[in-house]
Amino acid sequence: MAKKPNPVLEKARQEAYNKGFKKGVEMGQDNACLIFASKFEGLQEVPGIGPKLMEKIVNHFGREYFEVVEVEKT
Repeated sequence: MAKKPNPVLEKARQEAYNKGFKKGVEMGQDNACLIFASKFEGLQEVPGIGPKLMEKIVNHFGREYFEVVEVEKT
């Protein structure tokens, strides 16, 4: 017969898992923004893309993808 899990230990384990999962999601979002921004880094130098088209692109995707994201090193 299996032992009944200790509720205090189960709660602590679940809280630690949730905290780690949340941190992982935040790091993943920051990295995704950095990768996305790096793809568009040289977009202004492409022939045929002027200020008006660049503004349309920025408005379509959102300014947050074109800003520098600070990523904490752990």
